[in-house]
Amino acid sequence: MNDIALSELLASRGFRGPGVEPALDRLRQAGLTRAGKTRIAEAKIEAVDRVFAAAFARHCRKAACRPAPGDARTPVPVAPEHCETCGGSDNRRAVEDMLAAMRRAGWTRLLVAGGSPGTRGDLERLCRGRIELRFVTEDTTPNRKTVGSLLAWSDITVIWVSTEIAHKATAVLRGAKVLNVHRRGVAALADAVRDRCGASA
Repeated sequence: MNDIALSELLASRGFRGPGVEPALDRLRQAGLTRAGKTRIAEAKIEAVDRVFAAAFARHCRKAACRPAPGDARTPVPVAPEHCETCGGSDNRRAVEDMLAAMRRAGWTRLLVAGGSPGTRGDLERLCRGRIELRFVTEDTTPNRKTVGSLLAWSDITVIWVSTEIAHKATAVLRGAKVLNVHRRGVAALADAVRDRCGASA
C-alpha cells in the first residue's frame, strides 16, 4: 500500500506552522491517524479532504475570500493557491460569487454567446457539475430555431460583446434575460452575472 508523509500532505492542503497541529488533531479525532505516526496511506486522502472541508475554512488574505459570518468552521489563513474560494485565481473567486448569486436567484441555466475556445473552457471547468452551461459560438447555426430555443432554455443569457462572435449569431438574443458584457475575461462575465442576479432578487 502506498503512503505519504503527513507533513507533505498537510503542506499540500495549505496547513503550515501553527495550522499543522489543529489539522492533525482533526485527523486523529476522525480515526485517520494517531499520535506518533508520520505517514498516512494514500487511500485515506479522500477521507482526509472531507474532514478538512468540514472542519476548516481555508482562506487567503483577500477580503472577498474570508469566511462568511455564521460559518462554523475554524478559519485558517493559507497561501492563495490553497484558498478554497479563489484558489489563487480571480476567475475562480468571481465564478464562486456568481454561482452563489445564481443559487439565491433560483437560476440554474446559463447561456453564453461568444468567447474564445480557451476562455469558454475555463468557464466550463469552473462551473462543471454546478449549473447547466451552454454556448453560442461561430459554429452555432444562427437562426431563430436554434439560437431562440437556447434563449428560451436559459435563466440568463450573456453576450460577450467584444469577443469572437458574429452579429448574426446573436441577433435573436434579445429580451429581459439577455445581458451584454463588454469586457473580456471570465471574471468580468461572472461579475456581471452576479450583479444581474442581485438586481433581480
